[in-house]
Amino acid sequence: MARPDHDPAAPGGRKADHLRIAGDPGVEHAGTTGLEAVRLRHRALPGSALASVGLDAELLGVPLGAPLVISAMTGGAAEAATVNRRLLAAAAHHRIALVLGSGRALLGDPTLLPTYRPPGAPRPPLLLANLGAAQVRGPHGADRAERLVDLLGADGVAIHLNPVQEAVQPEGEADFAGVVEGIAAVATRLAPRPVVAKEVGFGLDPDDVRLLAGAGVAAVDVAGAGGTNWALIEGRRDTRAGAVAAAFAGWGTPTAEALTGALAAAPGLPVIASGGLWDGVEVAKCLALGAVAAGVARPFLLAAQADRAVEAVGAVLEQLRIAAWAAGGLGREHLR
Repeated sequence: MARPDHDPAAPGGRKADHLRIAGDPGVEHAGTTGLEAVRLRHRALPGSALASVGLDAELLGVPLGAPLVISAMTGGAAEAATVNRRLLAAAAHHRIALVLGSGRALLGDPTLLPTYRPPGAPRPPLLLANLGAAQVRGPHGADRAERLVDLLGADGVAIHLNPVQEAVQPEGEADFAGVVEGIAAVATRLAPRPVVAKEVGFGLDPDDVRLLAGAGVAAVDVAGAGGTNWALIEGRRDTRAGAVAAAFAGWGTPTAEALTGALAAAPGLPVIASGGLWDGVEVAKCLALGAVAAGVARPFLLAAQADRAVEAVGAVLEQLRIAAWAAGGLGREHLR
């Protein structure tokens, strides 16, 4: 329910509400990610020492300590500064990638920069800015994306595709005409800096993946259904959206299905898997299915709010290491 002491449509109020509600129970998809049906082989004789298992990876041309991404979450509200400081520290400590929250608010008010990149916060090896589809439409979309990347000192940008969220949100921008052309313009403007296209938790259809590949993106993040449901968050944030949002509790393509569909739709295009991932075993399953990396959001948000982000990322990486060891590897041949 919208709080009576602020305007829920104001960018700062909206961002603060998103951050607060995303950590609450009851905003998950009604369905699952589909990863529970994916099984890795179990080898009782791994034949090597666990300590010999390395997780080093490369994503978008950048060497990482592991194929893991802290997915986009927050920025633009005062409360975001503490969360982002802790997430940046965790990503830098473990040498993994991080995608910042939507930068639309920052473009409108550059004084919000410390809520995205707090002073003194360490920089991870791969840092991506984040901009919504509505902001890359039209003749100034590429300018906005370039300015955001420069403001944040980022390595590239993730463009999030959130049509259902925009449609449910009373103040949303539910016009996606020209988005593909806008993404292509951003990719051309930022080259050789990478542009990643991602959903926000409802999955990418194979036809959309083909369109994005044609637009020149460096990778896609399928962000499938099974985790946080942004329609339900909008329904809880603003009572005007509640009745409409409820019907979309089970909407979207589960993460496992979206991942396999994307890989088949655009062979050779790197695919990141996210959407409802909670632990290193689920990350391992996505990698075995063919993802180049996996993104985790809500578990790390909860950990950051409890000031345990470094430990939480470390636990996921140790789970991933053990899964790779016990399965004999993380290729398709290690699926049951």
